[in-house]
Amino acid sequence: MRSEALDITIETRDRAIWLLLSGPFHAEQAPGMKEKIAGLIEDGNRKIVIDMESITDIDESVPQMFLSLLNLVRGKGGDIHFIFRNETVTKAFSPLRSLFSIYPDAQSLPTGGLFSGLRRRSRVLTRKTGIRLSRPIAIALVVTLSGWILTLVFIIHLQNQRIRQQELEIRTVSEWKRSAMVELKTLRDRLRQLEQLGIVKVVPPPQKPSP
Repeated sequence: MRSEALDITIETRDRAIWLLLSGPFHAEQAPGMKEKIAGLIEDGNRKIVIDMESITDIDESVPQMFLSLLNLVRGKGGDIHFIFRNETVTKAFSPLRSLFSIYPDAQSLPTGGLFSGLRRRSRVLTRKTGIRLSRPIAIALVVTLSGWILTLVFIIHLQNQRIRQQELEIRTVSEWKRSAMVELKTLRDRLRQLEQLGIVKVVPPPQKPSP
């Protein structure tokens, strides 16, 4: 059993629970840490920040332990944010880095709202593609996408109006055609009656001479 102790400081900041860890983080210390954080989650804490910048050594099983806690808190509508950029912790978290919300310092933590969502999306893109979106670019993208969506909605609205107008014109022509057919039939019946009474004589149209 190794004697080095993992120092833990727990604080409350802006409705979030902060755990500041320093020293070596060995495998045998993971169960106690997991139990402590799980207890915080069960007590109703949904935003947890873990500062690991001062960790001097870390076992490869620690990220797996944090992953199980992350699934637990996210299942309750919360999240765990990690702060570190030292090489030791970065190397240990590297295989699972895309699954965690990792920030280089406290100033980079999200504060909520639209810009927070854009910042988190920027971090995901950074981890997966190496591309970081700055705030002005993210805003420009949102504005551009909104413009495209509004334009598409407007075009669909105009198309619907045109279709309704064409349907109305077709119904009008169909009704006129039915009315004309009824009137034509009535005239034919009357003409047939007059012909039977000998009042009029229907003369067939002249035929064209054959060539």
